[in-house]
Amino acid sequence: MTPMKASEPVRKSLLTYAFARSALYQAEGLMAPAIEAIVTRKRPRLLFDDKELFKAARGAMEELLKNDVERIVAGVYPVEVLRPGSPIRHLLRIPAMFREGLAIARRRRSKKAHEFSAEARDLLEGLPEYYQRNFHFQGDGYLSGHSAELYDHQVDVLFAGTSDAMRRLIIAPMKAHFGGGDGEGLKFLEVGAGTGRTAQFIRLAFPRAKITALDLSAPYLKKAQARLMKYPRHDYVEADAAHLPFLDESFDAVYSTFLFHELPMQTRREVLTQAKRVLRDGGFVGMVDSLQIGDVPAFDDALEQFPKDFHEPFYKSYVDHPMERLFEESGFEAPSTETGFFSKVVTSRKS
Repeated sequence: MTPMKASEPVRKSLLTYAFARSALYQAEGLMAPAIEAIVTRKRPRLLFDDKELFKAARGAMEELLKNDVERIVAGVYPVEVLRPGSPIRHLLRIPAMFREGLAIARRRRSKKAHEFSAEARDLLEGLPEYYQRNFHFQGDGYLSGHSAELYDHQVDVLFAGTSDAMRRLIIAPMKAHFGGGDGEGLKFLEVGAGTGRTAQFIRLAFPRAKITALDLSAPYLKKAQARLMKYPRHDYVEADAAHLPFLDESFDAVYSTFLFHELPMQTRREVLTQAKRVLRDGGFVGMVDSLQIGDVPAFDDALEQFPKDFHEPFYKSYVDHPMERLFEESGFEAPSTETGFFSKVVTSRKS
């Protein structure tokens, strides 16, 4: 992949688009405190109530978006990663987002985290106990088509339109590990692939790699398959990342995005053990996930508050136990780390 013809107008136009997209989601994010006020009849706490936190978050967000554009300009991944989805579908989701926001606020108020529709209840059997819950108080957790349809939009609203840029943090170290190239002859495994959003970006960066998307949720994998149907060389596997159904040394890379903070500590260890088992010698392992305590001290209080506002039962354990240490304890080489807004990327290799 070659660098773009990087005239200053091109760079400015990409930045303008990135910041405009963020502004759109920030505007939509105003729904959440409005809904919270309706349900609780109290003024909710807002990010800009803490001026120092707001200033730090604004600066980190701008830096993330600028770095994302610079990697496009440098040819790390193509400009197609910024291609917008259907604006009509986006608009049509807004009423559903409002209704789901009301339901989330009510679940949060009553602390109900195990409510499932008939569709979701049919899928509960055989799933790990930790997974059978309404993560973030969202309807059906990760176990319905309705949840899968709203998920990416919800995450972008939560993170002011930066979630894709955070997901793409995994690509630059992958490119460096494999010496650039289009992925010819390489086999990648994404664990906790969800709706396939990250897999789509990896596909654009490595168009000739073979990608296997693995997840516990059948509805989310169905959404991933619909998203990626126009791209070749994809497999979809419904399975547990802690018990991978693959032979030893089957993959050149194993990676995840926003997975580990939703796992109990022992399961985090098991996932990394399995990743090491299925990786070839010298293979790439990496994750993008939430910041942890001490990564960016200005955000430590916000990290402590997050699981109090959302149903994230394993988040406190996650932020208090550095993933870098867990990678090393699992037998990987000393990892590299980079932060971006409220996320971090941790990458290493199998010796």
